[in-house]
Amino acid sequence: MRNSFIFYLVNLAGLISIISSCTETINIELDRSYSKLTVFGEISTDTAVHIIRLTRSADYFYNQTAQGVPGADVKIRFDNEVIQLYENTMNAGTYETPPGFYGIPGKIYSLFIQNVDINNDGIEESYSASSYLPFLASPDSIKIKYVKYPFFKGSEILLYARDPAETIDFYAFKVARNGVLQTDSLSEIIVQNDILFNGNYTNGISVQYLDDSKDGEKVFMGDTITFEMYGLTLEYYNFIIQAQTELRGSNPLFSGTPSNLTTNLSDDALGFFAAVNIKRATAVAPSKE
Repeated sequence: MRNSFIFYLVNLAGLISIISSCTETINIELDRSYSKLTVFGEISTDTAVHIIRLTRSADYFYNQTAQGVPGADVKIRFDNEVIQLYENTMNAGTYETPPGFYGIPGKIYSLFIQNVDINNDGIEESYSASSYLPFLASPDSIKIKYVKYPFFKGSEILLYARDPAETIDFYAFKVARNGVLQTDSLSEIIVQNDILFNGNYTNGISVQYLDDSKDGEKVFMGDTITFEMYGLTLEYYNFIIQAQTELRGSNPLFSGTPSNLTTNLSDDALGFFAAVNIKRATAVAPSKE
């Protein structure tokens, strides 16, 4: 038995030695994907310059900023009107409406993109998308409340508003401090449907937070806080939820691999074209005492 045990140890030591000496570098060839057109842009009820951004999709491990697509013919149509968008000469791939343009609730807006050759085969492609601009009730008011929780210290925005009872509505919430938008990225936007409070008065529901630990978000007495409420379509609501899930990562760790998000664009393009209704309410921050 003792000899057998010694033989086992000798063989185990040899196996460990073989494994530890394997230092050969293995280069894995990662497949390259073909480029697709990526579109993102909103038109809203605001009278402003509205932007449509066109870029080329890049490989997953291509760690560089997506390239803008210049020279496209971009139009928005609704009813019998056609709005021509013009490329920003300082930012390739960025197309802008005239400054006085605004969206009208109840209308369907269609985006048309032409004069692009994303796959470089010498044949121009065309893309399109449509979005309904929903109606939206105005909020009555907001209240700023200073809160301290175990893992958060900052300002809570409370909304007072009557939610319409006719349909299930979908919202996005943003907030600005002294005219500067704080929730300016997709991951920070709060989206909500009204299933739980449909047709009721929201008597101080929490809709956004400003974190004291983040640069620019700390609220001081006298600051002007503007709450922005966006009316969304169900399709755009689902797109934002999917995008936030991909940005924040899946749970558990070994869940499915990321996939392209649901889009309303034609011809295998990526992204989303949305029409949104925006309402605002403003309040002055009180003392934190």
